[in-house]
Amino acid sequence: MPHGRTVVSWNATTAGSTVHSLALRVSLFTTLRPSTGGALARLFVGAPTSRCGRHSLLHAATRRYTNVLYRLPPTQTIPTHSSSGEEVDTELFVRQVKNFFEVLRQSQLIEQSHEMKSCPYYECIFTNDLFFQHYDLIIPMPKLGREHRSAEISETIRYMRGWGATGDVNHVLQDVKGGRASGSDFISTTHGILMGYGTSRTNKLSMMTLTGAIAPSEATAEQARALCVEPVEMLPDSPPLSDVIAFAGQRTLVISDTEHGHNATQQVVQRIPKVPWQIIKLEPGCCFFSHLAGVNYVYDVLCDQDFPLSMERLGESGMNPFPVEWSEPRKLGITMRSICMTARFTRGTMNAGGYANSRGHAASSFNYHSRDISRKSRLFVGGNRKHGDQLAPLAAQLEADEIQKPVYQPIPRYAPPMHRPGTVAPTEPPVQGG
Repeated sequence: MPHGRTVVSWNATTAGSTVHSLALRVSLFTTLRPSTGGALARLFVGAPTSRCGRHSLLHAATRRYTNVLYRLPPTQTIPTHSSSGEEVDTELFVRQVKNFFEVLRQSQLIEQSHEMKSCPYYECIFTNDLFFQHYDLIIPMPKLGREHRSAEISETIRYMRGWGATGDVNHVLQDVKGGRASGSDFISTTHGILMGYGTSRTNKLSMMTLTGAIAPSEATAEQARALCVEPVEMLPDSPPLSDVIAFAGQRTLVISDTEHGHNATQQVVQRIPKVPWQIIKLEPGCCFFSHLAGVNYVYDVLCDQDFPLSMERLGESGMNPFPVEWSEPRKLGITMRSICMTARFTRGTMNAGGYANSRGHAASSFNYHSRDISRKSRLFVGGNRKHGDQLAPLAAQLEADEIQKPVYQPIPRYAPPMHRPGTVAPTEPPVQGG
């Protein structure tokens, strides 16, 4: 039988001129159909099968679910001097904080930033202390020690609902008697949750609750272990864990080059040994901000512009540093992470992407990172919220029947007895015909 030859040529033209020509010569023992030859050509040459295919240049990844919430305290409550006696310019302080969120919106770390109304005390600026969110799980912190912020916690949840948050609020930490925890001691990674404990902010009792060490039953302990919480023991005088470590990119830890940063990083590397961590050390006192962004790995890091050596290290390590003016908040010991509460407005799964569900050092394929999650849902298309409550928190409360409807008392249509003529004692009706 004679050997048949099929020659397939693929010409790509741009603006009427030929820019590239490839010829693929396939020798076959039998004569093939033209359609089969074209399929083989696409297989070997690697030509895209559609204009908007997976490898098309028209594809642009977006992330519309990672947001931040913040509050600005009243200007009269901002301290005018630091603990060391250094003067603080309150107007410049407010301007630098607002500029920080402007720079944050220009990065790929978040989609939107939402400003909540101010509370009549200075501590309301530390919004990151009240909540921690990992994928679609929202964990409010215990109210022990912050009873005066109880209304602020409830109002923040209503703000999140009003702006479209769909996460499940889990009160596991609020149910622990004597438990203390701060949202600044939690960090989200692709392999679970890092939790710092051993300080006055977050005690060991809260850590044992999330790891299932004091669970009453094995089923409850299994549910707690599904969160994939990796405890990190910290020194009693250590700053919050999120102030000394930040997760960036795919497997990068940005740390503060101090004793507390080295101690926490060493434990993280030992707790999750299968991940080839990249450690970037920044200068002591340098404030930085980065977090687990979501679908695509984000390499943007916000850094204090007064530390050029740290910004140079970030650039040399493959990160994209964003300079931020942070002189006045630094005088008061305020970090970028402490005033910025990360909130993810999307419906994912309860899978935390930890040890039990990960493959290699990459994240799990069936978790919040999946682009096709809830694609057939009515409210979510491709992980992006399409419909839902976009109103204010008060409107969200009214629609959810959380606020009792007012009672309207109609005007009485009868004459009250006190306005009738007569005495207190009833009188006998007159006898007719007497």
